[in-house]
Amino acid sequence: MTELQDGVSFVVPVYNKAPYLPHVIQAIRNQAGDFAREYIFIDDGSSDDSLDIVRRLTAGWDSVVIHAQANHGSAHATNQGIARARMAFIKFVDADDLLTDRATITLLECLRDSPACLAFGRRAAYDTIEGLSLKTDAMRPATRLIARPLKSALRNSFFNPTQILVRTRCAQETGGCDERVVHSQEYSLALRLARCWPFLDVDALITLRPREVPGSLGTSQARQLRRVTLACAYFLHDHPDIEAGLQRFACRRAAGRAWKYARRHLGSGYGSRWFRLMLQSYLAPRSNASGFIEACAAAFEAAPARPQALG
Repeated sequence: MTELQDGVSFVVPVYNKAPYLPHVIQAIRNQAGDFAREYIFIDDGSSDDSLDIVRRLTAGWDSVVIHAQANHGSAHATNQGIARARMAFIKFVDADDLLTDRATITLLECLRDSPACLAFGRRAAYDTIEGLSLKTDAMRPATRLIARPLKSALRNSFFNPTQILVRTRCAQETGGCDERVVHSQEYSLALRLARCWPFLDVDALITLRPREVPGSLGTSQARQLRRVTLACAYFLHDHPDIEAGLQRFACRRAAGRAWKYARRHLGSGYGSRWFRLMLQSYLAPRSNASGFIEACAAAFEAAPARPQALG
């Protein structure tokens, strides 16, 4: 493997984010701290002016990589950034999220002293950019080491990409994001990392996200739930050695999520397939946890076409 330099690679997947990019790029540029840095922008086939904006606003910067490609989805774009990173740490940035001024240095200082593979902080939402302040206090926040984060990761996603700083070698060794889940990069990456190393929870505001993002894939609850459920199914398929108790927990979580959604949004009753799956998740161990969880994902049929089924 290529020897990594001590510093931070900012990895920014971009797809049709022209209205947000000027503020996002400026917030990246304004990151406080005395550390080496490089900037990696992956334009994933934008059809608006996103690529031109990135090129124009980063002209003259040192250590900028701009990679333009056909649209493959955020997981693939993120992996392209991970593969190109030359620094020891990666700071992911969604192209509509704003970093607070000390976000990177805060996470970096905490993670350096920790056995964790990543550090994550807090996020908040904003309604309008006018008058918004990204200034934060220069102080060492409280931290909490999560020694065995996999069960918590199977329950819920810890973070969105902009909340985290990751050790580059860890992201590369685990294979990055699962590209079978095209538009949910952070959850599959979190599962892969949580299987191997601790996480560090940092009590500091790291990012501000617009409350409403028109056209965002994340605005559909059904699509998001389906992506999370499939990511879990694929993860267990790839790692059948995960202890039986965690596999049973993942099955109960997926079935309960599917039943709750079907009851509220599809009008499903107690005789439905989704209620039966929920009962089955408690009544007996699953011999094929990944297949069971994939079946639960079918409750969210409002989502886009399904990825290729597990073998």
